[in-house]
Amino acid sequence: MRDDAITHGSDRLKWYEIVKILSIMKRICTTVNIFRITSLSAFIFASTTNLLLVQTVIAKPVQTKKPVNQPIPFNSKLRIYPANNSLPTSRFITIESVIKKSSKMQITEAKLTTYEEFAAKTGLYKSSISNNRMVWIVTGFVQGDLRMSRGRSVCTDNAKLVEVRDAETGDSFGRSIYCPPNNQINFML
Repeated sequence: MRDDAITHGSDRLKWYEIVKILSIMKRICTTVNIFRITSLSAFIFASTTNLLLVQTVIAKPVQTKKPVNQPIPFNSKLRIYPANNSLPTSRFITIESVIKKSSKMQITEAKLTTYEEFAAKTGLYKSSISNNRMVWIVTGFVQGDLRMSRGRSVCTDNAKLVEVRDAETGDSFGRSIYCPPNNQINFML
């Protein structure tokens, strides 16, 4: 029996050693996995940093200043309207064309004048329009409700409109809307 006890004890010792070895192997595998993940992360970080540094060195500086006295191309989003007050009136759009483009209002006045005269009255100067550019100033009224852009406010009755149109091209330079007192509803409140 004693031999059995010794054999049984040595079996326990072997199992204990096997479990101990497996535990050590598990810690080694965990350490290897942590090292592998850390190494991969470090490699990715180093590669990305290197790529960014290379791009920074290779990149050309962006020119932010526009050369002085260079004309803006015609196909640019900002259109320049040079002086045209020396042109004969036959080159301008007719009052009938202006009235047709302003058909939503009852016109009370249409006047051919310079942009400078309009801007002096309203204080609305645009650097892209020469002061010596000829414009049509069309004034009139709209009966009933008038909604402004995006429906933000409504003029309930008799809104006065002042439109400014380029006399040569017919392009709109803007519109002002004036509501009589107690006829404006502001939806922003």
